[in-house]
This record gives sequence, C-alpha cells and structure tokens, in this order.
Amino acid sequence: MNRKLNQNTALMSLFKFFAFHFAILFVVACGPQFEEGSLFIDNVQVLSMDSEQIQSNQTVVISPEGIISWVGPSDELQIPDGATVFQGNNRFVMPGLAEMHAHIPGANQGEDYIKAVLGLYLSQGITTIRGMLGQQAHLEMRELAENGLIDSPRIFTSGPSFSGNSVSDSDQVRVRVREQYEAGYDLLKLHPGLSLEQFNALADEANQIGIEFSGHISHAVGLERSLEAGQGSIDHLDRYMEFLAGNPEDREDPSIIYFGYDLAWDADESLIEEAARITREAGVWNVPTNTLMVNVFSPDYSPEEMNNWPGMEYIPQNTRQGWINFVTQLRSGSDYDEEKARRFLELRDKLTLALHNEGAGLLLGADAPQIFNPPGYSAHRELELLVNARLSPFEALKTGTVNVGIYLGEENQTGKVAPGFRADLILLSENPLEAIPFHDHIEGVMMHGTYYDRDLLDGLLQNVLDLIE
Repeated sequence: MNRKLNQNTALMSLFKFFAFHFAILFVVACGPQFEEGSLFIDNVQVLSMDSEQIQSNQTVVISPEGIISWVGPSDELQIPDGATVFQGNNRFVMPGLAEMHAHIPGANQGEDYIKAVLGLYLSQGITTIRGMLGQQAHLEMRELAENGLIDSPRIFTSGPSFSGNSVSDSDQVRVRVREQYEAGYDLLKLHPGLSLEQFNALADEANQIGIEFSGHISHAVGLERSLEAGQGSIDHLDRYMEFLAGNPEDREDPSIIYFGYDLAWDADESLIEEAARITREAGVWNVPTNTLMVNVFSPDYSPEEMNNWPGMEYIPQNTRQGWINFVTQLRSGSDYDEEKARRFLELRDKLTLALHNEGAGLLLGADAPQIFNPPGYSAHRELELLVNARLSPFEALKTGTVNVGIYLGEENQTGKVAPGFRADLILLSENPLEAIPFHDHIEGVMMHGTYYDRDLLDGLLQNVLDLIE
C-alpha cells in the first residue's frame, strides 16, 4: 500500500515537472499576449522604484486603458506586427511625480488660466497633484482630468479651508464637514485660528464619516493633539518648532509664514527624535515644503536671484513682483536675523531627516505656486532640498512616487513602473538618481497612457506664456 502510494506520488511529481516546464517553453515560444492597441516603449532604462537599481534594455508595454501590462528585457519580447512602438533610444523611464501641496488657480482667474496651470504641472512630470485650497471649480477640473478631457495631472482636492475666519463655532464646523464630504471633496484643509473645541468637533465629525483632514495646526491645538486626532498630513512641518521649544504658553502666535522661526534659538534639538517617534506612532504623514521656507528665509538667495530661477517666466509679472516685495520687506524687518534664519532651516533639515529615518512618512510638496515656487519646477527643487537634508536621491524620489501610492491606499497601482500600475511616467535623457533636479532633462511625460513628447510639453508651456504676456 505504501509502495504504491509512493509510486503514484513520484509519477505525479514527474507529471508536474514536465507540465511546468512545458508551460514555460510555451510562454517563451509564444510570448506574452497583449491587448490590441497596446503601446510599446522599447529600449529604455527603467527605474521601477522597487529598488534603486536601473534596469537596462527594457521594454514597457502600456494597455489601451493606460495601465502598464508588462515590463521586461527587450530581447525577451517579440513586438507584434503593426503595434504602436515608441523607441526610447536608451533613455530613462521612471514613475511620474506627485505635488502633494499644490494650489490650483481659482475660478475668478478664468477657466483657461486654470487649465494652463494644470498643464504647467504636467509639463514637469507632475502626474498627480493634491490641491490644498479647493473650490467647486476644482471638482469640475478633477472630473475633466479623470476623463482625459484636459491636459492635467490627476487631481485630488480639498474644499475651502477651515480656519478661525471661516467658522465661528463647533456646530458650524460639523455642518461644513458634512457639506464638503457630500460635495465630493477628497479631504478637508485646515488653516490656523481654530479653537481646540472647534478642532475636536472637526476631527470627530471627519473621523465618523471617513474624510481626511490635513494641512496646518492651530496654535490652540498643537502637534500632539493633532497627531492623537489622526490628522492625515501635517504640512510645512507646522508646530514642530513649538514642540521642540516646549510649547511656550506665553507666546503669541506670529504670522503664518514663520512656522516657528521665532523659536529657533529656543528649540531643544534633543527632542527631534521624540517628535519623529510620536509622528510615526500616530501614522501621520508630513509634507515639509522646505523650499518655501528656504525661499523666504535663506540669506543665500536674494529675491532678484530667485526671480530668475527656472520656471519663473511662467509666473505673472505682478505676482513675481509681489513675492520680491514680500521677501525684501520681511528680511529688512527687525524680526529677521541671518544666523537665526540659518539655524531655523538647519533644524527643519534635521526634522525632515529624523522623520524619514524613523519611518514617519514624507510626501513631496513645494506649496506651488507660492513664493518663488513655480508649479512643477519647485517640486524638483524640493527633491534637491530633500537630498541636501541627507536623504539619498532614491529616498527623495520615493516621497513623490512610492510614498504617494501608500498614502492614497494605491500601493499596488501608483508610484512604480510595474505591471498593474498606472502608466504615469517620465522619460528622461539623464539618470534621475544622478541629475536632481531633472526638469531640464525631461524628454516626455505619459499621463495614464497618453504620451506627451517634447513638442507637446513645450506647447503646454507656451499656453501659459500666451495667457500672462
């Protein structure tokens, strides 16, 4: 009985062995099957974001639905006759980037200008944006973008913000939370000025119905309560400086743009690790927007120099002059001190690195278009500043790719060059791990399967110039 059982088992194992290897031979002989209308990007070097290893001599296959269906060595694939083939000529392919603290122009600036700015983001390889001060017009743009009817990144948007000026009591807060949820906004945006009671009402109502609340932290709320309440993201590293300085009770809340600059000499650097730890334990993301603070405070960059940075030509002249005036006035005021500014920026870099090292998630965001931060271009500068804060180039790129997929709950759909992922891609003439910022090296952008070559990208840039000149 046992001998017969062993013989049957051996025969079955032999059958499985031959069946398995026959299947492999069949697949190799016939090759993978693709939908009619698939696009083949041939002979490229791929940074998949699964690792920082660049895979050479690769082909990426895009389905008609805009999903990556195959990635692998070019010599293992026989491209069907009559297929649409794009020759990559050994250029580099990586996932598109996300700008997670973006601003979309308001309806008062006109539909054409809104579309032009969305195209400006896209021209720089930004394939996802999170609008952090939304309105009804942005919901309409989100739908147009989803249906491929405009040249735009994918849009996630907050509604109008909650602040000390927009709500008067907790009951009104609860009503507005539900109104924005029912209107279809993706998240709630927080600005300063909320009382602790109002914030608690917002957090309770939002958590009950399942909508994220993110952005600033009000003076009366503080870092620890925001973490405890489950805020989705903290933007600008808001209130971390207060935490490092022991949350001084007698301090009046200064202007919004300071973000704790006035406490730079009072901050206890030894508390940085604790701040990172409690953030990681709370599961709250951070969008540092370090470029915004560098632009405002760093004595290394004059307003005149920043006015000539790449991308600034796509900002209206009156806006640029307003930024010059603002920074010039701030730095000439009695509150500004160069050494204090350097210490403030140094502490922010250390906070950024500590959050990363602790495993508290970071998301790429530059707060564009704000002070000397043109859409798209400033996200590349933010990547550079993350590297300056001692993240590796690969780790910096993860904040705008892989981490975004995790944040969105789309870790198997967004942020990598791999089968099953959205075909949101950047084609580059240089290795992105060695060329940050790489806005000068963009050869093409693919948005959910729609490819924009260099001529089309230049056309998106020209659209902006035509409206602001």
